[in-house]
Amino acid sequence: MESFEEQAQAAVELVSALAEMENAGRNIVTTLLGGADFLALEHYPPDDVRDPETNAQYYFHAHRGTVESGHIHCFLRDAENRLTHVAAIGLDQTGRPARMFTTNLWVTADVFTPAEVLIEQLPHMNWSAAPGPKPVNRALGALFVLYRREIAGLLRRRDARLARHAAAIAPADPLEDERLEVLSTARINLPATLARLRARLARTDEEHPRQLADNGAAGRIARSERADG
Repeated sequence: MESFEEQAQAAVELVSALAEMENAGRNIVTTLLGGADFLALEHYPPDDVRDPETNAQYYFHAHRGTVESGHIHCFLRDAENRLTHVAAIGLDQTGRPARMFTTNLWVTADVFTPAEVLIEQLPHMNWSAAPGPKPVNRALGALFVLYRREIAGLLRRRDARLARHAAAIAPADPLEDERLEVLSTARINLPATLARLRARLARTDEEHPRQLADNGAAGRIARSERADG
């Protein structure tokens, strides 16, 4: 899993990307719409965003009548160019990340990959070489570093839920059961995450002041907290 320094850098990157959009009067949703009229269930951008180096892919869409402003489905392509769903990022009414969740196979009609295999591939969830809106690409890549442990937990809970359901409905296939849609979910609370990182930095400062000064994480997190506040 990622180091504390990697988490700290990801937090800075995420806040910076959000600030870049918000200072221009935009957010993740409006940036991805790109001025187009919103249509429920349509993909934004229309051809998705795919990184040619990592094979990570995403699109935004929304259902009418939900409490969120939409969500971003994030995938990886395997060696045979088949999509597998990793996680979705739900956005609140301000267009900020608010939750992460996994879905059943029938929702995205892709290829199922076991949790432990996907967890090993989570470092590929990066869009630094992808076309499309750079601030969104940066924000999503940072999210998958900052919350990698939580996403790993989501995937494990997804598989556990499927296993329980498979036992209950055998011999039917749980991956095709439309009664089962969202398999696991977790909240994203960026201010709380930044505060937790800052508290850990404070403890590190007391124990290893020279190391903290050398890596520069303290100042970056402090600036991020101010920017996000």
